[in-house]
Amino acid sequence: MIVDRISMEQAALVRLATDLARQRARERASILSIYLVGSVAAGERPLGEATDLDLVLIDGDPPTRRRELVPLSDGLVADLQTHSRDDYRNPKALRVDPWRGPEMCEPVFLYDPLHFFELAQASARGQFHRPDHVFARARAFLERARADFRVSAFAPEPVPSTPLSLAAFCQGLWNAANAVITLTGFPGGARRLLLKLEAADARLGRPGLYDGFLEVFDIGKVDATEASRWVSDWAETYRAAQTETDELLHPARLPIYERGFRAQIESDRATDLVWLLLYTWQAAMRRLPTNSPAAAPYAEFLARLGLSDARGFQTRIQAALALAQRCELTIANWGRHNGA
Repeated sequence: MIVDRISMEQAALVRLATDLARQRARERASILSIYLVGSVAAGERPLGEATDLDLVLIDGDPPTRRRELVPLSDGLVADLQTHSRDDYRNPKALRVDPWRGPEMCEPVFLYDPLHFFELAQASARGQFHRPDHVFARARAFLERARADFRVSAFAPEPVPSTPLSLAAFCQGLWNAANAVITLTGFPGGARRLLLKLEAADARLGRPGLYDGFLEVFDIGKVDATEASRWVSDWAETYRAAQTETDELLHPARLPIYERGFRAQIESDRATDLVWLLLYTWQAAMRRLPTNSPAAAPYAEFLARLGLSDARGFQTRIQAALALAQRCELTIANWGRHNGA
């Protein structure tokens, strides 16, 4: 059965995460706790047979490194985030943090000899699902989206206070989508964002936010041939620009992204890959010279999305802001219905 296969895969990955946690604890005596979050902790099936092991380390001393990516195999990378002891000084406040709250709600304990995290989690998890706390986390994502889009409100025809970058445009869409996703569960990472938005859309009575997200780019259904060409061009650019200093462009991420994109194409969901392809492609292009051979296929991709000139980009921004306004309305309606 598929369920049995998923549970067996999860158990193997958790064992691997446990071994890695023990190794890190031996290497640094100041580590207080280590726990596993993300898709593996949630028992979600790997996308494209590739996944991350998302480990959170709590260090009693000031952390020497906040983020580290460790490739474990071609389709598996350990993503280690290190927090300080002081980050957990007020665990009750963390339950309304849009990312940290969900991380602390249902992790897999890997290493906690002094019960430091167990005690912090007990406080943070209490009343985590209370409607006003859910509403607060959703509103926090909306605030982040407003900051990304450089607007004070998602009003009709708002004008960003400063020129918007493609990176901010993509991040704003990510945060707006997660604001809605948060009403129904844990927020989505970049690779699973559209899957989670589609599921949230269904659970909320289909307000059309998943389709609305895709319509921001106004490209209709993307066929497999076109998407495969994009992914091939994108991969060449990624290899030319990859760097261990940027989590978005880390060499270990390439096979993870690529397998996910191929899985979306094979499952007739090629349109779902457009947002993440744009987000990572624009980041890669910023690291390359303007006369790079990669510039031509990237320009073609932007033209296909209507992003090749200022007027087209402004049209896409307005579409994104209209989507964010719909997200905000959905959240407000949810809050009234649930007494938040």
